[in-house]
Amino acid sequence: MSGMRILFVSSEVYPYSKTGGLGDVAGALPAALVRLGHEVLVVSPWYQTLRARSAPLWIGDVDVPFDGGFSSCGVGTLEREGVRYAFVGHSDFRRSALYGFADDVRRFCLFSRAVPQVAARVDFVPDVIHVNDWHSAYLTMILAQGWHLPEGFPGLPSVYTVHNVQHQGSSEIESTLYWLRLPGALRESYLNHFGAANAMQAALGFAQRVTTVSPNYAQEVQRPEYGYGLDGTFRHISHKLSGILNGLDTDVWNPATDPHIAQPYDTADLSGKAKAKAALCHHLWLEPERPLLAVVSRLADQKGIDILLAALAQLLEQGWNLAILGSGEGWMESLIHEATGQYPGRIGSFIGYDEDLAHQIYAGADALVIPSRFEPCGLSQLIAMRYGTLPIARATGGLKDTIQHDKTGFLFDHANTDGLLWASQWALRRYHGQTHWQAMLQEAMAADFSWDIAAKAYEAVYRQAQKDVGRV
Repeated sequence: MSGMRILFVSSEVYPYSKTGGLGDVAGALPAALVRLGHEVLVVSPWYQTLRARSAPLWIGDVDVPFDGGFSSCGVGTLEREGVRYAFVGHSDFRRSALYGFADDVRRFCLFSRAVPQVAARVDFVPDVIHVNDWHSAYLTMILAQGWHLPEGFPGLPSVYTVHNVQHQGSSEIESTLYWLRLPGALRESYLNHFGAANAMQAALGFAQRVTTVSPNYAQEVQRPEYGYGLDGTFRHISHKLSGILNGLDTDVWNPATDPHIAQPYDTADLSGKAKAKAALCHHLWLEPERPLLAVVSRLADQKGIDILLAALAQLLEQGWNLAILGSGEGWMESLIHEATGQYPGRIGSFIGYDEDLAHQIYAGADALVIPSRFEPCGLSQLIAMRYGTLPIARATGGLKDTIQHDKTGFLFDHANTDGLLWASQWALRRYHGQTHWQAMLQEAMAADFSWDIAAKAYEAVYRQAQKDVGRV
């Protein structure tokens, strides 16, 4: 079967821009698709903070239909690992951060409107367009209903991926239609969510196929407690909804070649893991003879860090030491700082993010705790398992899809301290019965979560989207 031309649209893309998992996906999935024989162009904003070894090559400007007229945007290009990149340049993206501004929806309406013009400028007319999260969600509607599109773009099939349903891109309807230069008839379309324009709901309706970043999350978003007001829409479009598990960059996260850890190791020789634990305990001033439970996370309600903090004293009583790396809500940072001082030798912490330390914790810890209230996919459990660090996680989203209870980790059902402490005690029993623990460790390290598996699944979804519009 011949390769496709895939236009991949994301508001962030590693290593050039990243705030979370979306950037990781946009950085890894296109390269995996290229390895399958497809041609891929990634379009993303040209941020002031773009982290490129050399700046994109500016090749000119394009006129973008926007805000009742036209807006001029620059186009910059790069190529990496066989993937082409085009960056959309505009003053709206020359700011100190990627997101967090009052005019975010307007900014990303401009980005969505610019994508077809930018792709055409680099002579890339795709077979299918893959749109991600709310920031570029309106592109699905633009392709289906928009004016001023380059030749070959009207009616192109689109695939829309929801990475986190909590953030939907809400704005006032009349202003949004004016920004996007779209017909007024769309006021009564999927755009309208109880009187407000909703970018995510528009994409759910207008895309040919919709995916989430894990199979279990595709089921959860159809329930009120996870759908954040869109559960009814997800149920309505369930016939075109599926979940594809995110992959892991197995070159970056590989204990056999990791330059950040004391000694590389693999399933054939685990001596390096013991050295990694000794080095980590020395670095964080922890007693090395105890089992070590780690946290590498945003300190946020979604991640259930408050549940962990409420259970700290009892986890120590069970016999665990703790290593904590993360940043986020101020009160959580303060409590962790206080607990570190209160329990010397038992809790070690670093508030912030340190890439070297993250690798050292994944390698040196015995277990990783992930008490998330919801987790669309999750990356930390995949990394932990690859490093032989068994996850203790809430059974939600991608955590439930990737962790086999009592085989590659430990799952608990309820987002509270009782659930966490039940699972941590179970893990301790396995830890002290070393034969079973070592068997679990080996099985966890052998699990395959490479991006090549996900890429083949997306390939099938793209083909189906083409069939849906009669393009195959």
